[in-house]
Amino acid sequence: MRTIFFGLIALFIFSCGTKENQSESNSSDIPSYKLETLDSVTVKGILARIFLFQAADEDHIIFRDMATSDVYVFDRNGDPTDKWDKTGDVPGAFSMSSGNIAQTKDGNLVILDIMNGLKVFKKDGEIVQNFGIYQNQWSLGGAFSLFKSYQVIEKDGKEYLLYSLDIIEESPGDYGPEYLQERENLILTDLETEETKTFLPFPEGSQFLNGNVFLFTDFRPVFTYDEKSQLLYLIFQNEPILYTYDWAGAEPILLEKTDLNLEGFVAGQGFEKGAVSFAKIYDRTLNPYPSAILNLEKYGDGLLITYRPTPADQGDMALVASGEASKELKAKLSEEIKKRTVMLTKEGDIIPLSLPESNPYDFAVKGEDIWWMKKHTGEEEQEDYTVYRSRLVKE
Repeated sequence: MRTIFFGLIALFIFSCGTKENQSESNSSDIPSYKLETLDSVTVKGILARIFLFQAADEDHIIFRDMATSDVYVFDRNGDPTDKWDKTGDVPGAFSMSSGNIAQTKDGNLVILDIMNGLKVFKKDGEIVQNFGIYQNQWSLGGAFSLFKSYQVIEKDGKEYLLYSLDIIEESPGDYGPEYLQERENLILTDLETEETKTFLPFPEGSQFLNGNVFLFTDFRPVFTYDEKSQLLYLIFQNEPILYTYDWAGAEPILLEKTDLNLEGFVAGQGFEKGAVSFAKIYDRTLNPYPSAILNLEKYGDGLLITYRPTPADQGDMALVASGEASKELKAKLSEEIKKRTVMLTKEGDIIPLSLPESNPYDFAVKGEDIWWMKKHTGEEEQEDYTVYRSRLVKE
């Protein structure tokens, strides 16, 4: 059992308020980091449309064609050991609407398909669990990415899937601020029994409780749970505030709110009731380039945060929203909104990271390791793929 006693009481006294904003820092007394490659594995002769790294353990490296349900299993030398799929009207079927593969402690593969449900497989494709989806969704979610959208966690000796969905409750007759006041943002499913609960409303003071309505991507949560400390870290995509919860008990308890001073990040204030419809995830005419937190990972003593900024020139934004922007302007703005990754240290400093140019699908954090794949630059169709295992080290 975790000992909290006076330390937790003190934490409540001194930390429940919002910390002062921290600037992205390049001060000489702040450490800088570089990504150091430990090793790499190349797999060859692959015919796939969107071939991405998914998971790795001591024995295997797992890839998937994200445009299909094809799963590829290789040993740690890159030699194939298995390939299988769950396409069509078959038990355990999943599709391109599923997220990345997560792994249980015993190596089983967990896939959440927002259209087909939650699936657990052995590495050879044998079905372990074939659960339905908690609530039917109206959209396919978002672009492909190696960033996680759900996490297998262990609590009290049992394994669960921690995740979120755009639509958690049934559609209200009228989408208004009351919906957001009552919304619970996370879902926890027992991977053995399928017992499922929803929890975690918007914290007091969140911008999503300001009386307006929001596009659904604005309040998608990104999160990571650290089993060792039993802390849950969470950020809503368009709100630059890190919420830290103690989750030693049955329900998470908010410990701390930390404002994140991220360069170029613009938080929205929402829209009047009626301006956006229920479950609408994006509207280019309202905001063509919304800022968004895209990923949150516990890494060492700190947190890795990846985000997309908003262009500074509102006039340029207006031209894009109206459909009057030139190709040259769109290209310029595309450079301005490139993803950025920072390290938030335990001291509260925000350190920009310079990461190598990877493929457009970002990176995956597995324990201390960061897995990534280089961007393909050749003109011929790619058939050989290399995944790199790296770690951040202080310079």
